[in-house]
Amino acid sequence: RNKTRNMRYRSKMSYHSKSKRNIADLKYVESEKGYFNNLWQSIRFRKIPHNLRGRDHILELWNKHKKEYGRRCRYTGIELTTKRSTGEGWQKSRPTNISIDRINPDLPYEEGNIVFCTWEFNNRKSGVTPKDCKIILKVYEELHARS
Repeated sequence: RNKTRNMRYRSKMSYHSKSKRNIADLKYVESEKGYFNNLWQSIRFRKIPHNLRGRDHILELWNKHKKEYGRRCRYTGIELTTKRSTGEGWQKSRPTNISIDRINPDLPYEEGNIVFCTWEFNNRKSGVTPKDCKIILKVYEELHARS
C-alpha cells in the first residue's frame, strides 16, 4: 500500500516537472534567441545554400533590421511575432511570425539578399524572382493602360 502511494506521488512529481520544463521550453522557443535558433536549424539541416555564420549572425542582422524598421515586416509593415506554431506542420504556422526571405531565390541566404518579413508574405511570394516581379508589373501596367 505504501509502495502504491509512493508510485503515485512520484508520477505526480514527474508530471509537474515535465509541465514546468514544457513551460520553460515554450518560453525559450518564443524568445528571439530561441526562435532564431530554430530558424538557423531549419536553414542548416535542410542544407539550403547560405553564407551565414550561424544563429548569432542571424540575430545580428535581425538587430540591424529592428534599428531601422522595428519589429515590423519589411514588406508589409505588420508587427512580427515569434509565437510557436500550432504543431500541425507549416500549414498551421503563425502568419505574423518572423520569416527570412531571400530577395532573389536564385542566390543563397546571405547578408544583402535576406529580408525579415511575415511568414504569410514569404509563403505567398514563394520563388518569385525580382525579374519575375518586373514582368508581372509590365503586364499589369499594359492591362491597366488600356482601361
